Amino acid sequence: MANKPDYYSMLGVSKTATADEIKKAYRQMARENHPDAGGDEEKFKDINEAYEVLSDEKKRQLYDQYGTANQSEIPFNWGGYGGSGGTTVNFSDFGSWQDILDQVLRGEGVMGSGFNFDNIGDFMSGGQGRSQRPTKGKDTTIDLQLTFEEAFAGTTKHISLRIPGRDGQLKLDVKVPAGANDGDRQRFRGQGVPGTNGGEAGDLVITMRVAPNMQFSRRGADVLTTAQVSMADAALGSSIVVPAPDGTKVRVRVPAGTQSGAILSVNGKGAPRVKGTGNGNLMIVLDIPVPTNLNDAQRKALEDFRAASE
Repeated sequence: MANKPDYYSMLGVSKTATADEIKKAYRQMARENHPDAGGDEEKFKDINEAYEVLSDEKKRQLYDQYGTANQSEIPFNWGGYGGSGGTTVNFSDFGSWQDILDQVLRGEGVMGSGFNFDNIGDFMSGGQGRSQRPTKGKDTTIDLQLTFEEAFAGTTKHISLRIPGRDGQLKLDVKVPAGANDGDRQRFRGQGVPGTNGGEAGDLVITMRVAPNMQFSRRGADVLTTAQVSMADAALGSSIVVPAPDGTKVRVRVPAGTQSGAILSVNGKGAPRVKGTGNGNLMIVLDIPVPTNLNDAQRKALEDFRAASE
């Protein structure tokens, strides 16, 4: 193999060196060439690369045989079968070594169950054996647009779309569960692009896209809304009526001394939980604005309050 790195020379050991000898040599070389000790950084990297391969029994065996420990670079030469001009095949065409081992354990052989040895002549001339193997089709992904209300209560959407490689249009009824969140996905097995050479079809993946709502927002199953409270009601305490996302209204108590940005929670008035039971909570964020246009009575009352606070 061209430009083959000589890991043994890098560590100053022979090809028959034991694991202990390699470790001892590495420690000495690393100590002498460490950048913090004034050594060459590139040589230090080479030393570490060499030790990483030679200290691993399997990697060392591959390196000794093929000149590399990178499995995707290991060639398999068919010259013994096709003469000196045989084809060199890269194992990366067949997947990783683990893939090949799994195929053998399943009784499929290195080339897979779909390899036809009647066509080995084509393979010798440079044909790719994997081209005849069944290949799964690609997944098709689309977005499904929903209103806040549709996602909250659930609905059924009728869709029609054209899938590459399929005749006509695919028509589906997509059941959106109550409480669906923006970004939720549904997968329809086998409804994507058809496979090749008898491979299974890909899937249709539908992503829910929930439009923003002016009054409510979602945080999982919890629903957030904002309510204004006057400065006097926040200071003295009060109660307010707030609309809920299910169309009802709820009354909540505002404790005396409540600050702007405080959150009041109403249990069970949020969205249904898609995975689980019950509903989330309605989270009410309180906004307490400072008055800007005071009448005479309000101004005098605030002045009296300021005087009483001094």
